[in-house]
Amino acid sequence: MDASANRRKNDPEATRRNIIDVATEEFASHGYSGARVDAIAARTKTSKRMIYYYFGGKEQLYLAVLEHAYRSIRELEASLDTQNCSAIEAIRRLVEATFDHDAQNPTFIRLVSIENIHYAKHLKQSAQLREINASVVSTLGGILDRGRAAGVFRRDVDPIDLHLLISSYCFFRVANQYTFGALFDRDLAEPSNAARNKQQIVDAVLAYLAADLPVAGEAVAMHAPLREAPHVLTGLVGAPIRQSASPAMHEAAAAAAGLRGHYQLIEVAGADRDRLVALLASVRDIGFAGVNVTFPYKEAVVALLDELAPEARAMAAVNTVVVRDGRLIGHNTDTTGFARAVAPLVEASRRGPVALLGAGGVGKAIAFALVRLGVDELRIVDADRAKAATLASLLPDTSRIVVADTVEAAVTGAVGLVNGTPVGMLPNRENPVPEHLLHSQLWVADAVYSPLWTPLLVAAKAKGAQVMSGRDLAIYQAADAFNLFTGHAASVEAMADAFDAVMARRYASA
Repeated sequence: MDASANRRKNDPEATRRNIIDVATEEFASHGYSGARVDAIAARTKTSKRMIYYYFGGKEQLYLAVLEHAYRSIRELEASLDTQNCSAIEAIRRLVEATFDHDAQNPTFIRLVSIENIHYAKHLKQSAQLREINASVVSTLGGILDRGRAAGVFRRDVDPIDLHLLISSYCFFRVANQYTFGALFDRDLAEPSNAARNKQQIVDAVLAYLAADLPVAGEAVAMHAPLREAPHVLTGLVGAPIRQSASPAMHEAAAAAAGLRGHYQLIEVAGADRDRLVALLASVRDIGFAGVNVTFPYKEAVVALLDELAPEARAMAAVNTVVVRDGRLIGHNTDTTGFARAVAPLVEASRRGPVALLGAGGVGKAIAFALVRLGVDELRIVDADRAKAATLASLLPDTSRIVVADTVEAAVTGAVGLVNGTPVGMLPNRENPVPEHLLHSQLWVADAVYSPLWTPLLVAAKAKGAQVMSGRDLAIYQAADAFNLFTGHAASVEAMADAFDAVMARRYASA
């Protein structure tokens, strides 16, 4: 007996999994009638007798394969965080997960197609399959209830109908990709086509669910003004971005402006130049009004755009890309947003140096904002002194710029202090500034907004300092981006309410 046989004997669960994996391929390739148990036995180096021992027979093995296939997609859905986000975001995550699952699992599509050819004759025999699939109905039902309570989803949508809508599109793309390609000369598996199709089904589902659509039996005319409102598609590119409050803020601003806004999270990790070029081309071609850009791509996209606004060119960093007449124009609303947020503190304080901690992407935006506000002296300190020196060389000479060697050297004698580093962001609970340097004559701002009250702000407040959290920066940069995307003045109040609601849900679930 060889080593692999010994392992199978000692690990019956591994043997069972191996048989199911191979049987899945055999049934998907040859159908129920064409698949042969002896072929499965040969590939798994077992025997028909052993397979019958584990499963009872060919039909029971086929049912086990179906149960495993359906259980996999239901477990994927269960793994998604659909509770700690808006109902709109929850639907978006489920649709995207279904799209990706079907695209990556063509054997699942073939198995379901085969079972439909047999009129679900075998599936009907499994009570377990009904139990496995009940979860998708309850999940969608819960999200629909939340969306109705929030006033963002229509009232007459049945969760099974919604599941049908999502599944039918995602399933069709894979099941019919070859005939569709032959008839229309379009490769549905090609990445740019797949990305566009994913966006299409997300948009279609969210548009169908929108609260301003008529419910069955109601007059269409009473909803016409809202339904005919301009639709604005925007989004965020970066990684990780699942916890972003941007969708809630931008969609709230759109509603306040009488627009139908949809803000799409486009999480892309490890993208090289070619992938970013393709992504930006899709943004332009699909019809986005623009996208925000966050870590780690704020500098990488600069060379890929058609035009740069002055502040973005000076900083060599972009956080907002606007699409205008087919051209991609880069802006930086991190710096304009921070200037709006911190201006009251700067203007109300006595004149003097301001200390800036951090010379990365956020620190760079803050530095340009502070110089724009006319601070007398800006002291920059970073763990990487060369990075601080590079930032200093980019800044206009309207303020005196000093590269400090230590936090103490930067803060001592300063009238203001800004933390532009991630220190203090959850789960980190550190304070980037020794508490003895904080005092009542100092104003302190922190770009971190999760938590709103960072260790730095708590300590500064205790010393009597005026403080500003990252909340205002997050809201004002989003408002400036919304203005650029839409040409409409953003309702800062609506965006602030949306931001606060996201934070409240996040803390409630912590």
